[in-house]
Amino acid sequence: MRKMIKTISTILLSTISFGVMAENAPDQPDEWVQKTITSFMSRNHIPGVAVELYTDGKLNEYYFGYADRDKKEPVTRKTIFEIGSVSKIMASLLLAQEVDWAKMSFNDPVTKYIKDLPESYKKIKLQDLATHTSGLPFDLPAAVSTPDELKQYLDTYTPDSDPGEEWIYSNVGIGLLGNALEKSTERDFDDLYRRHILNPLKMVTGISVPKTLAKYYATGYDKNGDAAPHMTAGLFPAAAAVKASAADMQRFLSAAIGLPGTPPRVFYPMRMTQSVYVKMGGDYQGLGWQIHKIEDEDVAGLLKVSDAKDFGPIDVQEIYSRPPYNGDALIDKTGATNGFRAYIAVIPNKKSGIVILTNKYVPNSAIVKTAREILFKSTKLMS
Repeated sequence: MRKMIKTISTILLSTISFGVMAENAPDQPDEWVQKTITSFMSRNHIPGVAVELYTDGKLNEYYFGYADRDKKEPVTRKTIFEIGSVSKIMASLLLAQEVDWAKMSFNDPVTKYIKDLPESYKKIKLQDLATHTSGLPFDLPAAVSTPDELKQYLDTYTPDSDPGEEWIYSNVGIGLLGNALEKSTERDFDDLYRRHILNPLKMVTGISVPKTLAKYYATGYDKNGDAAPHMTAGLFPAAAAVKASAADMQRFLSAAIGLPGTPPRVFYPMRMTQSVYVKMGGDYQGLGWQIHKIEDEDVAGLLKVSDAKDFGPIDVQEIYSRPPYNGDALIDKTGATNGFRAYIAVIPNKKSGIVILTNKYVPNSAIVKTAREILFKSTKLMS
């Protein structure tokens, strides 16, 4: 597998307000990738971006701008970003591993592991939590910030629908999934993640950033361009609290595509997460991942991304008893914190995929459209 790294940091280009340069290499960066990213950064006033791109199994890495705008520290493959809700596919992968090892079942009620939940939660299965069909809300009220307040809230919350009836994007659902994994394994989420995902894939950064790597933790900037506080684990670390370097996400991307060298303990559960469990509207839901069928007439449509916050509810049309896997589909996930944006997408049968990491909160449509355009052009799905 040939790898090409492009560092963009010092020669001024007119398209952005800070410098860019390609590192000397046998092959210079693809000009259209560079132009696409610098335009994306300029339009959204982003200090720094990392791009990990696989095309037919070949890796290209691109690094643009600054991890810290004031200190002028360049983005490198060691730069650590917050990946927000991309954390949800990590939590779902941990569940799939436990199922693969026959330690848990998708059909287990969440109350099997979290004993003090009300009687009504017995209807909610672990699969419902991982597919956003539990009936639980998008997020906790702002007033809920301690374990005691969380218990009181869950004791009194009444879902608007029964599990499996509606798709409602839910940080609470994935958060409870993480808690169930902790109860089942008797390990905290960070330790569980390190043991079963980071270590096998030779990744480094998890929920917490080791002190020895703190200097690589990028400064994040909010939608107004002001420095934002770093994300803490909170009550639900499984939902959005994972941090990762560009190098970490390159390794995870390789495994998500299923490239040679992916450990079996990750490969097979990853395919489980990327299968279709739920159909709602014109979309499909895996475990954490969202799945989009690709046909010639659909590629342009997949570049039309709305910024409307569509967290549901959406009526569920079908729940698959035998979840089908489609390696020709676009399988993806977005993530955000107050100061960062992340996006990962794979087309496994093309041995291709992309990760884009930014240290500024930007509209969902901006990062998704940019990443899909690069992925579709690099795989010849569009010209």
